[in-house]
Amino acid sequence: MARLCVVRNIDSAHGKHIHGHTFKIEINFVDELVNNMVGNLDFHEINPKIDQVINKIDKTYIDDIIKTRATIENIAIYIINELKDIDNLYSVIVWEGTDKYVEVLKKEIENE
Repeated sequence: MARLCVVRNIDSAHGKHIHGHTFKIEINFVDELVNNMVGNLDFHEINPKIDQVINKIDKTYIDDIIKTRATIENIAIYIINELKDIDNLYSVIVWEGTDKYVEVLKKEIENE
């Protein structure tokens, strides 16, 4: 098994008492190595899909975009739901600052 990770950073505001953060987002894919690639995933195919989702939540009041309270858990769930059709999506990690993060596994969202 191998893991491929795409990392993006966004600056967005959230919360009842509006305040901003830089969020680091890690989107993880896991699969067997096939032809020296993780599940035949190609950055040229997945990056535009990822960037489309990230651009929706970058430099915004993120609560309005995800339609709920923008906790790091809810941000991760939103991203998973937006990218769930990409093969081998495993998890999304969202960092709030440099000292706290959440990792949400795609399989946990599928079971809801």
